[in-house]
Amino acid sequence: MGLLINADFKKKLDIKLYRFDPKKKDSKYNEEIFSEMFIQFPQFKAHVAAYIERNYCFVVNDEDHADPRSLLPTLKPEEVRRLNEWILTRNKPGTLCRK
Repeated sequence: MGLLINADFKKKLDIKLYRFDPKKKDSKYNEEIFSEMFIQFPQFKAHVAAYIERNYCFVVNDEDHADPRSLLPTLKPEEVRRLNEWILTRNKPGTLCRK
């Protein structure tokens, strides 16, 4: 059985998210981007949940992890940056997601 993600895929990124710089490794910067994406875009939240479930063997659900603050201690700063990069730059021409 699958979950239905109630997401508006036509919702535009605000200017800060649109200008996301994947080369910035500052953890505070990436945590702020992560938090905004997590709150505003259910599809990002679902992607993060799938990533965590695969890599940490526990399920992310809305009761335990309704906000990004509960997940940030689980993820390494580099993982937060890579999750941000994956979702924010995957459709921009000339960008490749690096591991």
